[in-house]
Amino acid sequence: MVITEAYIRNFGKFSEQHFYFHDGVQVVTGENEYGKTTIHAFIRAMLFGMERGRGRAAAKDDYTRYEPWDHPEYYAGVLRFSCGGRNFRLERNFSRAGRRSSLVCEDDGEELSVEHGDLKMLLGGLTPEIFDSTVSVGQLKSRPGEELSEALENYAAGYFEAGGGEIDPGAALETLKNRRKDAEKALRAEEAKREEGRRALLQECSYLEREMESLQSEFEEKQRALEMTVRAEQEARKTRQERQEQSDSQQKEEDRDSRGTALWGAAGIFAGVMGFCWSQVITGQGEMPYLPMAVISVIIILIGVGILLSALAAGVKNRGKQDRNFSKAQKDGEGAVSTEARRQAEWELKRIRAEWKEKEIRLQNLREQYGEAEKSDTQKNLERRCRVLALAAQELEKAARETGSDTVRLVGRKASEIFAGVTEGKYSGLELKSAAGGGREIAVWDGERKIPARLLSRGTIEQIYFAVRMAAADLLLEEPMPVILDDTFAFYDDRRLESALKWLSGRKKQVIIFTCQRREEEILSKKEAFS
Repeated sequence: MVITEAYIRNFGKFSEQHFYFHDGVQVVTGENEYGKTTIHAFIRAMLFGMERGRGRAAAKDDYTRYEPWDHPEYYAGVLRFSCGGRNFRLERNFSRAGRRSSLVCEDDGEELSVEHGDLKMLLGGLTPEIFDSTVSVGQLKSRPGEELSEALENYAAGYFEAGGGEIDPGAALETLKNRRKDAEKALRAEEAKREEGRRALLQECSYLEREMESLQSEFEEKQRALEMTVRAEQEARKTRQERQEQSDSQQKEEDRDSRGTALWGAAGIFAGVMGFCWSQVITGQGEMPYLPMAVISVIIILIGVGILLSALAAGVKNRGKQDRNFSKAQKDGEGAVSTEARRQAEWELKRIRAEWKEKEIRLQNLREQYGEAEKSDTQKNLERRCRVLALAAQELEKAARETGSDTVRLVGRKASEIFAGVTEGKYSGLELKSAAGGGREIAVWDGERKIPARLLSRGTIEQIYFAVRMAAADLLLEEPMPVILDDTFAFYDDRRLESALKWLSGRKKQVIIFTCQRREEEILSKKEAFS
């Protein structure tokens, strides 16, 4: 890839500015605050886009930093570049309201899609993190980021496992993670479905328990009412019985009185008849009828008849009174619950008891279903799939780490060649190895001893980082990318700067150097320096 033009319509301090570039090494010189870093940031934003941060981070992110000073709603630019023998025009609008992008091949007018990955394909899959850790060196940011170590491990796994760089373990690992996320999502849905069924069982159990409690209350209430009714009936029956006994006793006494009276009346009649008959006997013997005795006998007969009739009338009256008492007893019994009503109440209790038992059996079955609710086959398969994917990701990461040392040696050899050239052979070797606490340790070989990088000068350390970046770029980047250096050589002395520029010129790549000094331009103007 070769960048040919950066047309900044509105970005940072620039508005309607054109910057043209060519292949090979070139220098953009400007004083401090000229805008060199802004141009660098614009190129990066055009290649990879730029998103506004969230929360407090938004106040210090690049989006806010380079938001146009004038007319911030118009935040856009155009980048022209060549790639694979074709010329392209990339246009972006970064504004919040009008965010859009377009990519067109200027040779034939073919429209490509940034959103669907056409630009990423042209960049060879380059990510902004690897871009920042290899060919793009920001101001005072020569040290590569942690993303470079991860990328090298991915490259190692793919390169040494397949004999080339066709396999991307990082992408494979990302695919495994995405599949695991999908499986876990499906598993959560299946678990939620199972839990919903269990909640439905619990809810039905709760309904049944409330219904059983209601039936229990109804049963106890009806049972108490029946008991009160039975007691009232028993008390009424006892009262009727007592009344009947009292009435019978009184009736017997009255019957005895009436019978005694009747006997007296009968005795009177008998005595009167006997007296009258005696008076007739005397009269039949020819004697004078004894009139007084006959009259007395008749009177006695009449008195006896009267007493007898009175006794009979009293008996009739007593029988009527007994009948009235019986009718009254029947009438008093109408207020009590009949046997049929009691049977109805007892049937209601039996019905409630049967219904409660039925619900108890149903509740027991539901509780057993809840306790025995096992995982479905789908859930078991999803759990097994999650475990397999997690294990696969773990093994892939392990393989990447194990083969990473091979890549470190490969990068070390390439970086050693670059570093030896930049230092004009003062240091012939560069060693990269894994540190105990993570990261990489760097040491250099001066022909006699290994010197840890931390003991070297800042300028030499900057040259080590430069060599590592360029070596990693050769390994990782499928498409040759422009090397963009923003005040990278500030700590280089003149001899090592000349060596670095000579090495860059021999790479036959586009190199854009932003600097506030004239040294780079002056050295490049001396053609004999690179002969």
